Amino acid sequence: MVNGIRWIANAHDLGYTFTLCENITPEELLVRLGAQRQHIHELTEDEAMEFLSREEDDPLGDIDFLDLEDEPLLSRLAEAGFLSCPEAIVRAGAVPGWAYAIEEFSARSTAHLAALSRGTRTYSVYRSVNGEHEIGYARDGKVLTYCDQLTLRSGEAGADEAIPDFTYTDEELLDTAFLRFLEDKHGIAIAWEDTWGPLPTAAFARIYE
Repeated sequence: MVNGIRWIANAHDLGYTFTLCENITPEELLVRLGAQRQHIHELTEDEAMEFLSREEDDPLGDIDFLDLEDEPLLSRLAEAGFLSCPEAIVRAGAVPGWAYAIEEFSARSTAHLAALSRGTRTYSVYRSVNGEHEIGYARDGKVLTYCDQLTLRSGEAGADEAIPDFTYTDEELLDTAFLRFLEDKHGIAIAWEDTWGPLPTAAFARIYE
């Protein structure tokens, strides 16, 4: 397919988590991660990155898109945690039948696979800035698989831990192989431009909590 999702591995080469949940909305995905619905804001990729890269002592005036005279907006952003140097910012979107989430650097979604999969199924793929690769699969509130490239390469993952229809051959990096699998198995295609535009977004003070 033209777009697919394998491009994610190259576009987020400093580390990312991509999560896919069937038959829920982007907002519900963020709520299952721990966000309060009223604290979800629409942000672009660039806007989210400005919050994520901000140091505690940096003045708010350094954030290009913020209007410091818009006190109601500043108040809402502060209440939602965007102005407090969050450890994780998660942006969520939708394709037919699925909600997806993309995190820069962090892996909050991987710690909430059980919650994300309540009444549905969830896939996740994580790559760290150091090149570690991990994939996960959960269904109906239970994590069935969470493993790394070394485990799959060595054959240590048991049959009960296998992700249905996914076979890793070590011919490419695990994250790329798993994104390819999601393209082929479920027909997932997301345009690059769609992920860079405004999407429902939530800030989290801690990656794991």
